[in-house]
Amino acid sequence: MKRGQTIVAERERVESASERMEARHKQKRKKNMRLGVAVALVAVILALVAVAWQKIAANQQVANVEVKPTEPQAEIVDESGTGQIPARMKTYAATLEADLKELGYKVTRVTLPNGMMRELYIDIDGQEAYYKVNTDRGTGVTAEDIGRMVRYLAEHDLHPEYVDVRVEGKAFYK
Repeated sequence: MKRGQTIVAERERVESASERMEARHKQKRKKNMRLGVAVALVAVILALVAVAWQKIAANQQVANVEVKPTEPQAEIVDESGTGQIPARMKTYAATLEADLKELGYKVTRVTLPNGMMRELYIDIDGQEAYYKVNTDRGTGVTAEDIGRMVRYLAEHDLHPEYVDVRVEGKAFYK
């Protein structure tokens, strides 16, 4: 402590009425600015959500157009003799038939072999051999493999009894 000074704190400064009013105006402006920024942010978010909803709706319309058939046009033969063909097999056969039709091949008969749960034999118009397919694989990939094998057999003048395309990217014939 220096000599001649007291322990009293610094004297408070007196605020004038105009200074108080100016401080209130500053607080109001800050509050309004925050509110404006919040409203603008909400507007941007709502605009983004609206655009996303439009894209989803457009995708659903496109998806609805490309519906694959659920019933095959080809004859279905059930070798087990039960006469009950599962809906999953019918759907798979119809989708595979549509995929092969896109590649230029016509399915004449679909056979459900006796004792095989996930296997189908596909007969194609103009082909001596039938094609063994597995229902666990995608129909598009299976159709592409069948198309490749049809071309390969024609190029090499081969006439097998059947062609097995159950393994992706490979085919076996007998």
